[in-house]
Amino acid sequence: MDAIEYDFYENPGKSSEFQKSKYHIRICNRQTVDTDGIVRNISRKCTLTPTDIHAVIVAFQDEIAFQLRQGKIVRLDGLCQFDISLAPSSGVCTGQETGPDIVLKSVNINPDKKLTDTVRDTLCRRVKSIGNHSDDISEQDIISRMTEYFKTHRTITRIQMQDLCSMTRYMANQYINRFLSDGRLENIGYKNHPVYVAVPGNFGV
Repeated sequence: MDAIEYDFYENPGKSSEFQKSKYHIRICNRQTVDTDGIVRNISRKCTLTPTDIHAVIVAFQDEIAFQLRQGKIVRLDGLCQFDISLAPSSGVCTGQETGPDIVLKSVNINPDKKLTDTVRDTLCRRVKSIGNHSDDISEQDIISRMTEYFKTHRTITRIQMQDLCSMTRYMANQYINRFLSDGRLENIGYKNHPVYVAVPGNFGV
């Protein structure tokens, strides 16, 4: 198994969330495993086909949703617990709301203690520091790293910039907005899913 790589990132100075510590730990190079990936992995470990497993997952989702619509708590032993929260549709609770005035606020998911303990017991043997995110970085260093990056890449995202330049999400957004304003970067993606390219004449492009 591959080790989980982590590093230390400096906390935003004005954030109340990070008043006690100067740094926080973040997993690096994190990847997402989707349903198809989970299905393939399960299929290799049992006699069920991927189609069978997909069918079970869909039925599982439908049953959980059905039970939650009844207002029940769904507990999956060793995995997690589901429940729902309600709220007034107007956003202000007067105590006089009737059925049509009540809407779903959120579906709450809480991991089972057994799952948490299982992950915790094996995690410490699988993590390693890559050790380059604790140092301060100047704007010139950022420009140099991005210039090197754009030699082999056409686009960059905010997450990629965080890892590349060893900075927090807040700082990455600050620099991206500055480079957009200065005309050094251009967003060729969507507003909610931006993807940036270097404007010709910048970052070695």
